Amino acid sequence: MVLIRLILRPLGYLAFVAALLTLSAAARLLGDRDELGFFSGRLAGMLWRYPEVTRPGVQVAYLVWAILFAIAMSPLDPLSTPWDEVGLGALGLAAGARGMLVAHRVGR
Repeated sequence: MVLIRLILRPLGYLAFVAALLTLSAAARLLGDRDELGFFSGRLAGMLWRYPEVTRPGVQVAYLVWAILFAIAMSPLDPLSTPWDEVGLGALGLAAGARGMLVAHRVGR
């Protein structure tokens, strides 16, 4: 049972972060005028305000990203195209840019 938890916990954190990012994207795309956009924005905003809830998921997501990037850069890469490195690099740059923008806004 401990081994199953050890395997499933990072996947659960990843699913949580993916769901939270999807809620944020839906809120941004739909806007406050749409009921679903308004609800998504409120729910995502409420969850993002609690770092003790989001921090473990974000940390696991970064760890999984780093592992996948290391595999993509190594000779053991199961895909022989460079597009997996490009995709993972773009994902990392987007996450880093978002982190810098949020930190810049907080600093004001």
